[in-house]
Amino acid sequence: MEQSITLKLSNIKKSFYQVEVLHGINLEIQKGEIHGLVGENGAGKSTLMNVIGGVFPPDSGTMEINGNAYKPVTPMDAQNTKIAFIHQELNLFSNLTIAENLFIDNLPTNRFGSVQYRRMRSEAKKYLKSFNISNVNPSSYVEDLSMGVKQSVEIIKALIKAPDIILFDEPTTSLSIKEKTQLFAIIRELKQNGISIIYISHILEDVFDLCDRISVMRDGYVVSTKKKDQTGKDETVRLMVGRKLDNIYPTIEKTVGDVIFSGEHIFVGKAVRDVSFQVRAGEIVGVFGLMGAGRTELMRALFGVDGMDAGRVLLNGKPLEKQTPQNAIAHNIAFITEDRHREGLLLSKPVEDNIILVTLHSITNALGMVNHAKVDMHTDQAIKDLKIKVANKRLQMASNLSGGNQQKVVIAKWLLNHPKVLIMDEPTRGIDVASKYEIYTIIQTLAQSGSAILFVSSEMEELMGICDRILIMNNGRIRGEVDHAAFDQQTIMNYALIGDQSHE
Repeated sequence: MEQSITLKLSNIKKSFYQVEVLHGINLEIQKGEIHGLVGENGAGKSTLMNVIGGVFPPDSGTMEINGNAYKPVTPMDAQNTKIAFIHQELNLFSNLTIAENLFIDNLPTNRFGSVQYRRMRSEAKKYLKSFNISNVNPSSYVEDLSMGVKQSVEIIKALIKAPDIILFDEPTTSLSIKEKTQLFAIIRELKQNGISIIYISHILEDVFDLCDRISVMRDGYVVSTKKKDQTGKDETVRLMVGRKLDNIYPTIEKTVGDVIFSGEHIFVGKAVRDVSFQVRAGEIVGVFGLMGAGRTELMRALFGVDGMDAGRVLLNGKPLEKQTPQNAIAHNIAFITEDRHREGLLLSKPVEDNIILVTLHSITNALGMVNHAKVDMHTDQAIKDLKIKVANKRLQMASNLSGGNQQKVVIAKWLLNHPKVLIMDEPTRGIDVASKYEIYTIIQTLAQSGSAILFVSSEMEELMGICDRILIMNNGRIRGEVDHAAFDQQTIMNYALIGDQSHE
């Protein structure tokens, strides 16, 4: 029996700045189907989802839902048509509570129009419990939550509206293993209830685990749609990038030198407790740990974003006197933050302005005049080196780039300052396989030139593929250290879950 079509797209086209980015997309989503959508950054996935979600109108083509014409003008039109869109970048109000965010579109009120906060908190608590995060207070402000909990709140907010179609754009990038497992269980339950799911992810293992059919986009086209048992990961990668990738993790010959960056007995609230470490010139040191282990808090303290309660940071054996981001930058220390939207980019500014942000002082003369020839030279080279897909670097806002290309802009901004120490917190989050390879190559090249690199990632395979050593954090402490020759997933996970009992 043939399944009914919930969503049908016919010859959808979309252009920005006179450059066509969607070239006649044809796609059908079946009722009760989990449909994977994969492709490189800039392939057009997020643009297509924004067209479906009513964020951008298509320039031409038609859309149908259950056989009826669908012509959204605003995201509210999509919502009223029972389409929910869970964006890669969170769409929450940081200054409001969890409960207020969950019910922002439909606040419960009494007959006098007053908001019933007690009822709202009670309902929010039920939803949080259903997502296995009942230990979080519904009255907590979103700005105080971890990225994983924020992502969970975003997902719950969409599910409350009982949609018929849900668009997931990289929903697991900030989730713990437990939270991801719970999300997949919910998605499978939604499928059983007849909900249609479009699932975008760069994590192919997840796509093949979860999805029924997989569509591949490349350069604004859908180049393939197949059932998952009719294709494989290697073929999918080849279709995504237009060529075969033989090696995901590049290797470059390099020499590890003396210690140039270290921390001694660092304490940060309850999150980081007596952490000491060393990183040598030319060394890539990974930092692994489950959510709440203290990795991000440690990185932020090292760069001076958040203060330390105790301890010190040393560069070339000398303590940094001022623990501030400005002082860190002055000493050629770079920090690629976990949250690119709030802390890594000026979203309302052009791509060019974002790329030169850190090095602006070096291309400005004594009178404060910017050397535009140097700006052009630096930004053009950065765009070329990182293969940033941008239509016009002076006109296109950072907010209009795909998530992966936004991350490349963040990385480019710091690389222009030629960092001697590079702190990277989830630097490949939301980035496709080919772009990851490019970033890994840049990291290896930096290490080859003598930079010291701290690389935080939730992907253990990534750390094992790129790092010389891995430090494992658990409950605010470094519980284990594994050298490259001894890399083993079980050993690393044991440290992350249990810790080094000999040091208890």
